[in-house]
Amino acid sequence: MKNTEKFNSVNSQVQQTRFGISRPVRIGLATLVLPMILSACATEAQFLAQNAPSAMNTALTRGRFELNCPQATGTVLSQKVTYINGLGMGMGGGGGYEWTEYTIGVRGCGKSVVFETMCRDQDNCNAFAGNGQIIQNQQ
Repeated sequence: MKNTEKFNSVNSQVQQTRFGISRPVRIGLATLVLPMILSACATEAQFLAQNAPSAMNTALTRGRFELNCPQATGTVLSQKVTYINGLGMGMGGGGGYEWTEYTIGVRGCGKSVVFETMCRDQDNCNAFAGNGQIIQNQQ
């Protein structure tokens, strides 16, 4: 066998087993893994929509208690995605956390209060009172 034939034979074997994995197996793995990676990357709008019902429920529960008004209703005044430590997972940092943050007004029984509600996911929301002031609405 000539040197060029040996080189071509060895070269094709190296290409087929790059990283110790044959080409068909690499293609198969990419086909399986790529959709999982892409589905894990939700847009900010999807992340906000996903956590919004839990944020509203958390703010309403606290607001109804603080206002002593079981029929109080809530309104989302603003919403955004916040990156703790300035490095969100979607920002390429990998070391931070993404949270959804909602400003929610709760009103009922002639009173109102505003909460900042932050959610890590649908099961992890907290409502914080900015200044803790309950406002008596004029009728």
